[in-house]
Amino acid sequence: MVKRVLLLPGLMLGICLISLPSWAQVTIFNASPTASGGEALSVQGQFGAGAKVYGAPGAATAGQLLPVLVQGEGQATVQVPAALGRDVFRVWVEDQGQRSPGVFVNQAWGMHYDSPDVVPGGSLRLFGRNLLLPGATAQVRFAPRNGGGGGGVATIKTGASSAYVLSLDVPASLLPGTTYDVFVSNGGGGSAGETRVELPVTAIAPGTDYFALGVPWAAKFNFHANRYDVRTDSRLALKARGDGTTNDQPAIQAAIDRASADGGGVVVIPAGTYKLVISSDGALNMRSRVVVQGAGKDQTTLKFGYGTAASNRWGVLWSGAKQAGLADLTLQNVNESGKWINNLTGSGSEIFMQRMRFDLNTGDWLWLANSDKLAVTNSEFVQGIDNLSGYHGPVQFNGTTNFVVARNRFTYAVDGLNFNHAHEGVFEDNQVFRDGSARYPTSLVNHVLVVNFAQNLAVLNNLFRVINGPSQNSNDGETIIAEGGGPDRIDEDTGTASGATATTLQDNSKNWGTFRQQPVVAIVNGKGMGQWRRIVSRSGGTLQLDRAWDVLPVAGSRYAIFNWGARNWLVQGNTLEGNRRGITLYHNATDNVAIVGNTLTNSGSIDLTPLQQQQPGAPQQFVPTYNTQIVGNTVANIDGANGVFIGVHTVQFVQSKTFGTSVIGLEVRRNVLRAHQPNVPAVVDALFPEGYLNYLQFQQGSEKYVDEQIPSVLGSIFQNNQAINCDRAVYLNTGSYNTLVCNTELVNVPQLFSDDVLNGATHASVRTVDCPAGAPNQPPVADPKTNDAVRPNAPAVPLVPLSGSDPSGTINSFTLNSLPPPSQGRLFLAGKPAQSSAKVLAAQANQLSFEAVAGFEGDAVFTYSATSTTGLTSTAVPFTVPVRRPLPVVLVNFTATPAYPRALLRWTTATEENNSHFEVERSLDGVKFQRIGRVAGHGTTAEAQQYTYPDNMNPPPAQVLYYRLRQVDKDGSGTYSPVAAVTFRTPVAAPTVLLYPNPVTTVLNVALSGMELGGRLVVVALSGQVLLEKVITAPETALDVQQLPAGTYSLLVYPLHGKRLQRLFTKH
Repeated sequence: MVKRVLLLPGLMLGICLISLPSWAQVTIFNASPTASGGEALSVQGQFGAGAKVYGAPGAATAGQLLPVLVQGEGQATVQVPAALGRDVFRVWVEDQGQRSPGVFVNQAWGMHYDSPDVVPGGSLRLFGRNLLLPGATAQVRFAPRNGGGGGGVATIKTGASSAYVLSLDVPASLLPGTTYDVFVSNGGGGSAGETRVELPVTAIAPGTDYFALGVPWAAKFNFHANRYDVRTDSRLALKARGDGTTNDQPAIQAAIDRASADGGGVVVIPAGTYKLVISSDGALNMRSRVVVQGAGKDQTTLKFGYGTAASNRWGVLWSGAKQAGLADLTLQNVNESGKWINNLTGSGSEIFMQRMRFDLNTGDWLWLANSDKLAVTNSEFVQGIDNLSGYHGPVQFNGTTNFVVARNRFTYAVDGLNFNHAHEGVFEDNQVFRDGSARYPTSLVNHVLVVNFAQNLAVLNNLFRVINGPSQNSNDGETIIAEGGGPDRIDEDTGTASGATATTLQDNSKNWGTFRQQPVVAIVNGKGMGQWRRIVSRSGGTLQLDRAWDVLPVAGSRYAIFNWGARNWLVQGNTLEGNRRGITLYHNATDNVAIVGNTLTNSGSIDLTPLQQQQPGAPQQFVPTYNTQIVGNTVANIDGANGVFIGVHTVQFVQSKTFGTSVIGLEVRRNVLRAHQPNVPAVVDALFPEGYLNYLQFQQGSEKYVDEQIPSVLGSIFQNNQAINCDRAVYLNTGSYNTLVCNTELVNVPQLFSDDVLNGATHASVRTVDCPAGAPNQPPVADPKTNDAVRPNAPAVPLVPLSGSDPSGTINSFTLNSLPPPSQGRLFLAGKPAQSSAKVLAAQANQLSFEAVAGFEGDAVFTYSATSTTGLTSTAVPFTVPVRRPLPVVLVNFTATPAYPRALLRWTTATEENNSHFEVERSLDGVKFQRIGRVAGHGTTAEAQQYTYPDNMNPPPAQVLYYRLRQVDKDGSGTYSPVAAVTFRTPVAAPTVLLYPNPVTTVLNVALSGMELGGRLVVVALSGQVLLEKVITAPETALDVQQLPAGTYSLLVYPLHGKRLQRLFTKH
């Protein structure tokens, strides 16, 4: 190990003479979340430069002293011993007789799900960190909140899971209507291994996912059997023709309205071309509990955009619809006038677009902002240059929550896909094509995936490609971007504390008002640096905080106020090709972002650009980057169009003194960066070198840099990276403190470091440590596997892939150390019988299959090991293949639905074998059941069968009934189903909102029923701008809208209790 240590005179004096004041509680604020044996681990907090760092497995309190790699006041980087790195372990700091509370490394941490709802026995995905630990068994436990019933342990689908994502089947014992806290453990750490996920889930009644949405709330579309064929249904007075000439809009809309009025249904549009001509509102006005379904996107086409365009004419209007969707059709904006820009607008809850094509022409984006539980899947969206409505991109899903956008194809020309302020979402397996042949004003700024102020976000396995390129170069084109609001620096401020209490911070020079979003305050210099708290309220010079400080700031501590621009993200497995710029977090507050396993080819850099700017007359800005992991990415500049780098360059704009520490806890591990030959600059807002960056970007004005020995970038780890063709591999400067650069592989790189002295400073980086690439490597780790069950005497079944990890390189092969006994079955590799000690290349990891012999039931086990590019081999681990006979009857779902005064039971089987009948049982307490009926089975069948049974008990209101099935074979043996519960409630009138006249010219009357007084009425433009607001003081309220321009507006009704209601009205 080579230590490139610079001790400044003041710092040296501090190290020799420092004493810890009695009021300074030793505390860790930030620590690496994950570290394997041999890897580096960073801790940052309140402690002196001579503090010692200890580690112990699990909940143990006696630990071992960890070897220090680099250390200074308030930060230390240590090496993890091999034994600790294989488990969950606790780290703490001891300094001058004080011991800090411990923090856990490798501990499972659940962040969010792919749905806030779960179906008993159904699927769910949990996103987070350290969710799988090699050699251990993960567990997810559901516990009813506030008492409730049900609960249990989920089944982990290991083959579909990773350290970042757990795929699981939730317990069948969950009770619909109950909210559950979720606890997760990766199997390590003993009693200290389990943590609670911050977000709960709510169980809902099971049901059929008829439209194959793949989300639990799809079970609520239980009206799919009620179908209205727009051509033939006798219940419809108007019939559509689908000849492409007749105006079918009135007929289709009447069918939508009828289905909604009947309690829900599917409006079926057979193959054909349907012309939709309107004078106002939407060509399709979506209603609650209605799905519009065609015969397929290549068979059913709905065309709109005829005649003269107007602001109140839209292709599709979602006016607060719930449980509604579009499926299996094409929507085409024909844009007859050349000015029809209004494609789709509104919002809703539990809404979807599935297997459809939307041709936006050159119209405006699809506007579904502020929707909740949105699924857009398996669809295609095409848009030209939208030059009449602001050069918008194809979708505007700002403010959406609990969304899944998956397996779609987007082709567009300008702007990007907008998900600003979204949270709890998944953007996965999409193909996003930006048309490089498009030409537009050079002042226009374009991106691809735009996610400002997004939290709890997973961006997985997408393809982002420029087609017909190269694209017009306006020094833009970031593929995945969060930029903290751009020029609108929301709620941001900085200052110096006058004092603090346990849950406040004071600055007597301020006079704060309310805030726009949900800002936080971070201590960026002085006592307490590195901790942050959410601001509950603020007024005058006082901030009220959500929880107590760990270490109380004092007068003189510097703080920053900001909104997190990117928090709790996973950006993994994406492919970027031909984009001008890559993954960019620009002037953006960042916390707990993992950028993992992405491939960027001629697509710019992985670029972190925090900012601090305190200038008189300018916004006071400080947005930090905390706890970011950049792991296993490949970034390559092949064509030389733009340089590439990986890392951080924190900006200090025309400001001579560093206000505080911008970057804490950056980890850059196992990446590959290939520069162009010769190197070309990476163009962002300045020119940057090709390589790994970790420095202060001091943009000098009239003054030189004034060095007050405040770290700009603190405690970064660069470990096991590869640099190819770079003039220098790692770039540092005066603002870089406590940087560890370890095991960097240099390929055609003449020198490891470039370490600059800023103009006005007297030193380069401080306490930089280099571990040579020749240091001993750690062996790889193979992952134990448990496959899904296979049937005995069935043809060979593909197995889940072999996998492993290596701290010093990559896995290039596996070895089959032992095979299952012949009495259990045969293992095949690439279709041929496998041999013991056979080598399996990494590319063949998914080519194993297994054939169980007749008569064997149990676990067939073989073992395998992993070999890395360094030549080291892991210990052997088991691969388990459960061999099980299928159940005689496979029950897909079982639901009980209140249809007062009776309960309607429904269930579905996937297959049946010797099924005699079902006995239906009922219970009043969920314990004692009695038989109430019998339904004949279908004997033996491989086809799905559906059953219903009405129970005409006529229970009193609020009575809870429990039901179960006993499936009886022809030999008299029986099996019980999970229990389904149903609650009968006294019908309650839903709140209603009536607007008249509509359209309106002067006064809009709003008649309300079913809600309390004291709520609010808010009029907003379709852009989201609030125009009018009024308190509800009477059941009928008059709104003066005479001053509003002509157009379509939303009226939002916020009751004192219950959900927001939305209605549209037109102003003439």
